[in-house]
Amino acid sequence: MKAISLDKDFDLQVKHGTLLLADTQEQNAALIVNTEKGEWKEHPLMGAGLARLIKTIGSQREIIRHVTVALEAGGITAAVTINNGKLQIDL
Repeated sequence: MKAISLDKDFDLQVKHGTLLLADTQEQNAALIVNTEKGEWKEHPLMGAGLARLIKTIGSQREIIRHVTVALEAGGITAAVTINNGKLQIDL
């Protein structure tokens, strides 16, 4: 899906005064994983809150489940794994 593109710092990408459009599936997944529930005003249950999950849940299996459920709620089907302590999302 093409939509307004964000850079690695989640700022709008602008070129010559025009917003850039690009495939946004990866950025949407990153936004869902990194935001907390309640940060999406139109969808208050959206968000996995990865930072909170890491601090409060010790089980990798539970983290994978929470992230997978949050992505599916956002319409993204992905294989979520943790390898060497790093979360990997294969879209």
